[in-house]
Amino acid sequence: MWSSLITPTFLFLSFFSVELAPNPESATDENDSYPPFWDQINGDIAEFPVQNDKTIIDPSKYIDRLRMYKILIEKSNKYFAGLGNNKTDNVLWTLTIFYGKLYEGDRLSDPSNSSVCAYDAETPGCVSINSGWGGINFYVIVLYFLAAIESEFLKDLPYQVELVSQEEYRSDFCYSIAECRASYPQAMDTVNRFFKYLMSREVTYIIKDVPYYNIDEDTVILYMWEAHQVGIDIATSKFSDVSFYSSETERDFSLDFLVTVEFLEAALYRPYFEIGTELLEGFPHRLLTDQDRIVLTSNFNIREKAFMTSVKLISKTNKLTGGAFFTIWNKVMNLKPARSLARFLTNRLLLIPIS
Repeated sequence: MWSSLITPTFLFLSFFSVELAPNPESATDENDSYPPFWDQINGDIAEFPVQNDKTIIDPSKYIDRLRMYKILIEKSNKYFAGLGNNKTDNVLWTLTIFYGKLYEGDRLSDPSNSSVCAYDAETPGCVSINSGWGGINFYVIVLYFLAAIESEFLKDLPYQVELVSQEEYRSDFCYSIAECRASYPQAMDTVNRFFKYLMSREVTYIIKDVPYYNIDEDTVILYMWEAHQVGIDIATSKFSDVSFYSSETERDFSLDFLVTVEFLEAALYRPYFEIGTELLEGFPHRLLTDQDRIVLTSNFNIREKAFMTSVKLISKTNKLTGGAFFTIWNKVMNLKPARSLARFLTNRLLLIPIS
């Protein structure tokens, strides 16, 4: 019994020994790890424009989605002081860093015309309504933000929040609490649970005027990842068509990556700033072309090639086993010692260089 469980567990970790190993040719500056334009926003709802006594948020603007992320981080930071440095140990960091990666890699641009919503290092750009990555990210951040309002985690807002809708593919999105709850009630309940858990925590002690809450690390990470996954599940069913991506290769990579994320979620992967930065260092810096399906070009570094190879291998293995690979992995990760071992080894493997 144990051998049948442990073998795929260490097989998975052996994949990650390649995927997560840092590129010896690069050194990441912490300031470079923040999403583009992060230091130009405050994380305050007052940064959004107000019209007719409503706070207007436009999800088609990169900077508006970024503000939503920063508001959630700023409002929740106080709960994570007991986990370490509450400026970097917020469980929403990896999702936020990943959003910046999507923008930098032109994955939020229009697949049919990459010059539309293309990455601009000087001026915040847009998120194309035709981008598959943009659609997936929409359901992650919008469900989080609307649930934060509905649960009253974000309370005492000066005005009602209104999301600007786009007519193209209008039926593929929901733009209000009422719409999202009507279409995806269970998903909204799942995301609400994350915020309600935070609000239920109590201050156990105070050090130098900093309150420390009785947060259970595994519980809050579990709720965070489950909230993330319900958004992914909704979006992948809508945006798996190749027309939403720059190429079939890019589409396949995105779906393989999301499968790999499920393995990380099952292990309650620590989604903090430094760990998320390390994990995503290998995320490909540009869109994949169909030529990349045959051979990855030299403009991908070692870390990126390892990352893409591992993601594909994990997803392919899971598919060939009819999902049994993930089923066994998930069962193993239900055991706390197994989760601890998996995270311990994964974090150590971050330090192994590729020769």
